[in-house]
Amino acid sequence: MWRTAILLASLAWCFPAAAQVADWRGAYIGGFAGAAWIDSKSTAELGGEWSNPLNPLNQIDRDAVLPLVNGGSSRTGASGGAAVGYNWQMNSLLLGVDADVSALDGKDSTTSFVTAISPYRVDESSDIDWTATLRGRLGFTFDRSLIYVTGGLALGEVKYSQTISQLNFPYVETGAASATKAGWTLGAGFEHALDKEWSLRLQYLHVDLGSESSSSAGVCPPPNVAVCAVYTGSQKVEFALDSVTAGISYRFGGR
Repeated sequence: MWRTAILLASLAWCFPAAAQVADWRGAYIGGFAGAAWIDSKSTAELGGEWSNPLNPLNQIDRDAVLPLVNGGSSRTGASGGAAVGYNWQMNSLLLGVDADVSALDGKDSTTSFVTAISPYRVDESSDIDWTATLRGRLGFTFDRSLIYVTGGLALGEVKYSQTISQLNFPYVETGAASATKAGWTLGAGFEHALDKEWSLRLQYLHVDLGSESSSSAGVCPPPNVAVCAVYTGSQKVEFALDSVTAGISYRFGGR
């Protein structure tokens, strides 16, 4: 009997602690802010008259300009947005779906110079204006905390521009692209419940938006319009970003 009494007393003592365990079930809405590291990698070709084997002077210019139009850039900026989702919880296992929209600030711009037969300037800019993700979540809960992995579909608006200017002649060649791209995202996070409704979240996401391509041709004023148009090019740019954000969520289903 005394052992039963001790067991019942122990269970009674544990019930209040168990009541403090967070219930993650149901819908939630929240906001977040943090930092994003945006990377772009460009691959370009200069064709047409740039590569004419009968004009080796053009090829000297081409070989000098190519390293400037091929390469990558990265920048760090702020990221912030809103998220909604829904969780299903089975004991300590959590399954969920999460959707978010993020705005990203600024863009990366570079200017480079080179002189071969002629002097040239190359201006490049790249940007991801916003991203949106729709992800599944798989997590494990303990006490008031949740640790999870997440992944799914990503969307984003990408922009890119590359301009080659000849400095001793009015020649300009510009390739530009702007599109909404679909890609994928993977990440992980940690969430802690402040009470039955509010929780704090720390999350890392990698977003890959694939690539966007464009073509270009030289532009000059008359009477050189046709002469310059045969200098052609193509550009392919790959876009990706990594973000770390902290956020707060309100859970409608928490108890």
